[in-house]
Amino acid sequence: MATAFSSLRARLFALLLLALLLLLAPLAWLSAREAERAASEDLRRALYTRLYLLQAEGVQDEERLLLELFRLAQLFGGGVGFVLREGEARFTQLGDWPLPPGLPAALAAEGVYQGVFRGTLYVALAQGGLAYGLAVPLEGVSGLGRRLLARYALWGGGLLLGVFLLAALALSWTLRPLRDLEKALRARAPEDLSPLPDPGLAELRPVVAALNALFARVGRLLAELAEKEEAARRFARHASHELRTPLTALKGYLEVLRRKNEPRALEGALREAGRMEALLAGLLRLSRLEALPPQRVPLDLRAFLEAQGLEVQGEGRVLADPELLALAVENVLENARRHGRLPVRAELSREGEGVWVWLVDAGPGFPEDLLPRVLEPFVHGGKGTGLGLALVAAVARAHGGRVRVENRGGAGVGLYLPLAPLKVSPGVPFGEGG
Repeated sequence: MATAFSSLRARLFALLLLALLLLLAPLAWLSAREAERAASEDLRRALYTRLYLLQAEGVQDEERLLLELFRLAQLFGGGVGFVLREGEARFTQLGDWPLPPGLPAALAAEGVYQGVFRGTLYVALAQGGLAYGLAVPLEGVSGLGRRLLARYALWGGGLLLGVFLLAALALSWTLRPLRDLEKALRARAPEDLSPLPDPGLAELRPVVAALNALFARVGRLLAELAEKEEAARRFARHASHELRTPLTALKGYLEVLRRKNEPRALEGALREAGRMEALLAGLLRLSRLEALPPQRVPLDLRAFLEAQGLEVQGEGRVLADPELLALAVENVLENARRHGRLPVRAELSREGEGVWVWLVDAGPGFPEDLLPRVLEPFVHGGKGTGLGLALVAAVARAHGGRVRVENRGGAGVGLYLPLAPLKVSPGVPFGEGG
């Protein structure tokens, strides 16, 4: 079952929100500290400003000064004002408030004091031989700080919302190539395997490249399947034609035998029956070659081909199925007997990761007009080849190799087979593999 976080968009939004929260947590703590500091600083400035204004008005009455200090303290959530004269303090309320021990010394040294003592914030200024101050409980200062913090939070919240909206727009814009790719794939026809265009996003290029590579592989596979399907249809047409010919001849011979006892008709019937048997055997071999994987073993080609009675030039060790390779050699020899000239010689040459095995007869070679199609089944010309060389091509394909035909002073058929590994046990001598 898909969850909310199975969406890339949801994951990115969640990561963005988490990053913002991790960023805002220390900022909130710093803002709270800054709000308290700002509140204390506001208290000091307010005291200095009020004293300056009172001095400018020429107010010297101590009672008036205490009243003004009391009013000022109330603006900060409660507290008292005080006047300090030669170590003796007068407060704006009944009762004595304890003064911080270091206050007189700080005033004497610096003319100003600001500090916390017993849960109360004290701010004092020395002026004209007197010291004027405010004592405000921290709860009142905290209230001011909270009000300042609320303003900070309102401003920060608006900023956060703006950042989040901008990030959402940026994320949507960033993911647009992904949506465009999805739309392009959904709108694409099933048979359309053309490459996708460059998405314009570096992170998407590997995905598009992989999809294009997949399309190319599927295209090649479909082309191969179409080619094989066409080859199968062509093979079926040729096979039916090849079978129809001996069947028609056999029917004619049997008709002659039915009317009169004719030895030549019997010989012809037996000959056509043998031809049909050979053709069906070849078809069966070809179908098995295409269906079953070869049993490959390391094979010494020189020893193997010499055991087949061939003259061999060169050396080579390959991974091959001895039975299938013997079938290929047998069909080349049969083709030489029927359409060329014996003997057949073998030429071995290393190329890349394989060995070319050229089997060349002593005849005049293939007709030039048949060379492009000589490996196809049932290709007929002045020297028809039937299934023989088609079987040779099937043997090469079964080994993962390839086959070529060319005239090399005779009809030459070349099989390219993969090399045997270097560290292997000795190859199976010919005869043990079949």
